[in-house]
Amino acid sequence: MHDTTNEIYKKQHEIFMKKSLKERFLLNLDLTEFVREMTKRRILSKRPGLSKKELKIEVFKEFYSDIFSENEIKKITAKF
Repeated sequence: MHDTTNEIYKKQHEIFMKKSLKERFLLNLDLTEFVREMTKRRILSKRPGLSKKELKIEVFKEFYSDIFSENEIKKITAKF
């Protein structure tokens, strides 16, 4: 989705880059946690009966399926 004009995007970027490295890092952590939580909620809305372990595996797949092969994902998530 790209609903922000280039002018506004540049302004947002300018504001973000004026923040200290620590502030930017913490903002990114917050955003990552927000996205992870929204992903969990979306998955649970489609599959409400998942256990905590199953949910963790599905979230992992959602985030890393373009990085790891299906076989690698199975190996990694077997340790959850």
